[in-house]
Amino acid sequence: MFRSWYATCPRGAEPVLQRELLDLGAKGIRPGQGGVRFTGERETALRGCLDLRTALRVLEPIGEFPAANAEELYEGVAKLPWHELIAPGQTFAVTATGRAPGLTHTHFVELKIKDAVVDSLRARRGARPDVDPRQPDVLVVAHLARGTCTLSLDLAGDLLSNRGYRVRTVEAPLRESLAAAVVFLSRWEGRTPLHDPVCGSGTLAIEAALFAAARAPGERRTLACEKWPRTAAEDVAALRRIRAELGGRAARRAAEGLPPVLASDRDAEAVAATRENARAAGVEVCVSQADARTIEPLSPPGQLLLNVPYGERLEAGGRKQLKTFYHQLGTALRRLPGHGAAVLSGSEDFESAFGIRPRARHALWNGPLRATLRLYEL
Repeated sequence: MFRSWYATCPRGAEPVLQRELLDLGAKGIRPGQGGVRFTGERETALRGCLDLRTALRVLEPIGEFPAANAEELYEGVAKLPWHELIAPGQTFAVTATGRAPGLTHTHFVELKIKDAVVDSLRARRGARPDVDPRQPDVLVVAHLARGTCTLSLDLAGDLLSNRGYRVRTVEAPLRESLAAAVVFLSRWEGRTPLHDPVCGSGTLAIEAALFAAARAPGERRTLACEKWPRTAAEDVAALRRIRAELGGRAARRAAEGLPPVLASDRDAEAVAATRENARAAGVEVCVSQADARTIEPLSPPGQLLLNVPYGERLEAGGRKQLKTFYHQLGTALRRLPGHGAAVLSGSEDFESAFGIRPRARHALWNGPLRATLRLYEL
């Protein structure tokens, strides 16, 4: 049966998520800010939880009602059939976004929704459910906009960007879903060599390696909905079939041979983190310690992906030194004819200092920070 679903993503990645959903067979796709609405059978949404690279959550809407103030919010939540959604003994948690005229504090909204759910179940069963903010069996997601509250359940129960492979990090790691968006937007097809010469924790290189290998990012994930009593039986069977299909796809791709993926950084801690994370992800990434300004050409020419530093990992010297680094990096990349480059930067000084005119630009948000992805043909 077709129904409506909602997938969230980093701001700026909506067009990429839209394309991913089309590839999954989703219908009625309507991109918004920070997410995409779509229609499809439940299996489409389940497949999305395992195979969408740029999504943060896949949500099952369960109710929408006026919520201009705390009273309306509580009453709207309390009317929903929570006894059908949360089984005895299951834990739950609430996360909220947005605001209404009388509801401007997210934490207060979350507490009000929690109280309504608890009161509803206690009145029905005589016992209150436990709240587990870390690993809930059921995660309730609320969004307030234009005086209306939309409530949904998170099929996965945790952010899809939490792939599980980042066991070691350095400063300011890039979220996995955003890194995947950079890979997609670079237009790299996963057939030629790729190098990230400022790899940090290795997220860009690892997401590129997963993409090239046709590996589903959520292949190892157990979804929260697999434990929901009203859907568990059908979901478990469907997910077993989907996982087998995705495993077969990766096996066929591996048999064709995978391109080399390289990662390097001048910081030894970053190199060690990338090696550990790539091992945890089960992908092959050739990691080395090197300065990006001494980068060598790939053979055959391939793709460069860079999330350039904003200043935190450079020695003292401030804005002038950062601009010098950008200029020297541009000079180094000019020595790589035939390569493509996708550079993500949050600095307003980058483009003029880099000295190469991009063929395209895309705005992406790294959390609250606006960054620009620039694409180059060298």
